[in-house]
Amino acid sequence: MKNIIYLLACLPLLFVTGCADFLEEENHSKMTPESFNTPQGFELGLNGVYGGMRAFYGPISSIHMLTVPGTDEFYSRASGDIYNFGNYTANFKPSSDYIYSYWRSSYTLINTCNGLVHFGEDMTGITETKKTTMLAEARFFRALLYFRLVQFFGDVTLNRTYNDGIVKEAKRDPIADVYDFVIEDLLYCTTPGNLPAGPKDTNPGRVTQALARHLLAKVYLTRGWSSAAQSTDFENAYNTAAALINDGEQIGVKLMPRYADIHKPGNENNQEILYNVQMTDDPIYGVPQADANINHLSHVFVGGYFNFNGSGNVQQIEDGRVYARYHGTSWLYNEVFGDIDKDSRYYSTFQSEWTAPVDFQNKTQEFYVGNNKYAAVRSGTKGDLAGYLPGKNMTKEEIEATNYYVLTPENYTDPSFPTMKKFLDPNRASLSFDSQRSIIVFRLAETYLIAAEAAFKLGNNSTNNGAAYYINELRKRAVSQEEYIDDLMITAADITIDYILDERTRELCGEQLRWLDLVRTQKLVERVRKHGFFTTQWTNHTLPKDNIRDFHVLRPIPQKQIESVIAGDPYPQQPNGWDNM
Repeated sequence: MKNIIYLLACLPLLFVTGCADFLEEENHSKMTPESFNTPQGFELGLNGVYGGMRAFYGPISSIHMLTVPGTDEFYSRASGDIYNFGNYTANFKPSSDYIYSYWRSSYTLINTCNGLVHFGEDMTGITETKKTTMLAEARFFRALLYFRLVQFFGDVTLNRTYNDGIVKEAKRDPIADVYDFVIEDLLYCTTPGNLPAGPKDTNPGRVTQALARHLLAKVYLTRGWSSAAQSTDFENAYNTAAALINDGEQIGVKLMPRYADIHKPGNENNQEILYNVQMTDDPIYGVPQADANINHLSHVFVGGYFNFNGSGNVQQIEDGRVYARYHGTSWLYNEVFGDIDKDSRYYSTFQSEWTAPVDFQNKTQEFYVGNNKYAAVRSGTKGDLAGYLPGKNMTKEEIEATNYYVLTPENYTDPSFPTMKKFLDPNRASLSFDSQRSIIVFRLAETYLIAAEAAFKLGNNSTNNGAAYYINELRKRAVSQEEYIDDLMITAADITIDYILDERTRELCGEQLRWLDLVRTQKLVERVRKHGFFTTQWTNHTLPKDNIRDFHVLRPIPQKQIESVIAGDPYPQQPNGWDNM
């Protein structure tokens, strides 16, 4: 099966690439485009699409590079593309191999979906119900892939049909046309009976009507902010999201009772999850696990805790492998979560305690309180608390009274900062082994935030059925103790687009959405300049706030794509910045 799926992924090339030589070889798999209209061929192609989604969400170079750093939440402290993307350096260029890889992988899977939809319509030997479901699955992924492309790049090439050869010319279609195509696919997916109603009606990770409804609401919301906006977009976004929430109990999709349990290892298929990318050896999702063990997210948010666990250099599986690729901003660590003793989402997002992997004696910890530097002696026993990051500042006397390392926000360094723990995997086989956890992509809490944002745009901020209502529903779930519920509730007067964005951080921090949120709401440049930095005695990085420019609201068209168009009009680069690089 693996060879067949590889061929399906390579076959639908749209532009000149190195994969063309492979197509000239003998087709040992005997697969042809027309095989898509057989049940077996269609299923293999669809499995290839499911498996292909791993390339966007699992590897070290995947969608998190384009969505997590370079925002008001995180900057990048690594090297290469991940550093240039995350800090908008002068070396973030259209020639980036990763930008081209993302572009090419998207169009490869889109073309596979086009083949499935085109040839699958004539499929025989299968029930109409099953055929309709499989066609809807293919159309969902086509919609998702195009939606991502238009969010990142604006006007993009819109291929509605299958290509089985090399195409030498291409043009960029207006975003309005792309949005119309995406919505057409999603309306098909949300038609009752075309997909299972919710996750309880199918296998984990499969496309459902609930998932399609969520994405449709998000597409309406995003288009409503754009130059392609239609007058009904925000109303459609609100109605679609609100209806999904109201139907949740019936279709088995509802908020988890405790925020801390959403990202608990082993709980990736919980009742709040609308879609996740399955890391599994089940062939229904594509290639075997041995070839798909590519979830690096458990590493990239892990700070250098070996500096405060008493060991000096020892790492532990449960605390993660230290990559320290993404460093939070001062705003993220110190401001946005508010009263972290009342709102449980701070401690559910960031790790605060580390145990000692070895005994240690008489270690000197230097620390700051304000601008004054002090020192304290630390000793501990293996297995005991060794490092504590309380998420708030403490007095000199409070810090000195402990016998373990205490790092308050004014003492975070590079790379000693809190681990964002949503992706940690204590069940890995060894410290260096990559995670096998499935990756959560969409969950119902975001549906509430879509409803809130759409309501805000419609001028309805009320606590009854407006923006404040949907946000308060999440805040009720987030409260650390019942006695604090009233303290966390907000009123209609609190609602602004900045407040909604703040709430999205509290709820969805690090979940590979932030750059897209800021671009959608036209707040990227403003908020990165305001919050895209970290204040400490040890900062030595270029930071997003210093480098971001207005043209960074779009990602560059890959240079290889431009060079691959060798007939017809030249393929245009983004204007007003990227075209001069």
